[in-house]
Amino acid sequence: MKVRLPILFLLILFVQLVIPRKVSFAQTIRIDVNIDTERLLRLLPEEQQVFELLPQQLNDYLNNYDWTSGENEEIIIDCSLSLVIETMTNRGSEKIYRAQFLISSPSGENYVDRSTEFRYQPGQPFDHDRAYFDPLLSLVDFYIYMVLGGEMDSWLLRGGNRYYDLALSIANQGVISNYSTGWRSRIESVQLITDSDHIPLREAKFYYYDCLYNIEAKKDKSKSNNLALKLVELLEQVYNRRPQSQALLRFFNAHFTEICKLFTFSRDPELIDRIILMDTRHTETYNECKENFSPF
Repeated sequence: MKVRLPILFLLILFVQLVIPRKVSFAQTIRIDVNIDTERLLRLLPEEQQVFELLPQQLNDYLNNYDWTSGENEEIIIDCSLSLVIETMTNRGSEKIYRAQFLISSPSGENYVDRSTEFRYQPGQPFDHDRAYFDPLLSLVDFYIYMVLGGEMDSWLLRGGNRYYDLALSIANQGVISNYSTGWRSRIESVQLITDSDHIPLREAKFYYYDCLYNIEAKKDKSKSNNLALKLVELLEQVYNRRPQSQALLRFFNAHFTEICKLFTFSRDPELIDRIILMDTRHTETYNECKENFSPF
């Protein structure tokens, strides 16, 4: 036995070093990728072959990478990403494609970007460790970090700080690059959600899910009622400062159908009325919620 153990150890070491294997890691974010070239090909059918490899390249780039550097391994976020390529123009020797970029996540971190431009050549490397600004990959990175920022805020109070910082760094590179279209607006998107007026909204995301957890899993009436009240107060802080906030609108658009659940135990119509004042677009849904209230 004393002789065989070292031999077994060397054999295992040889297998690990020599035999190719796929690197595995904890995956926090999983992304369904869709590339739509229909509009482009109606105008330029000769571009058909250019994008044959892009869906798989982008899928590998997104799903075979640890976006959170090993943090939050227990959290799985399933997202969808669409790139709708619409036109192509020549800029010197480069082909520049213009597209719409759409990404959505479970907690409503949904973005639609209609000012996307990028270069792409079949077979070009998709490298996370690149030392240059790439108009397509940097755009993808930016929105992945924006989604992660919002999603992590829903798990931890201000848990998205790191990802918003990364998104802002990319946007700052974009605005001074040769592909600056849209990047000023993207800087403003990061600044919007991270400024002092929107800190209560970021905290509200955490209390929203904490409240649902205490209602659905723990059946804790007292704690869920306190959390629901806290949520409404935080949203009101944002609304009172920035009533036209696009970030606040995005929150309501993502959650208005479920907000009624937050008041499962309180059944307080006044809280719903306070929500209606902030989100008049969904008044009908909220009024239906109040009609279903009944005393215990």
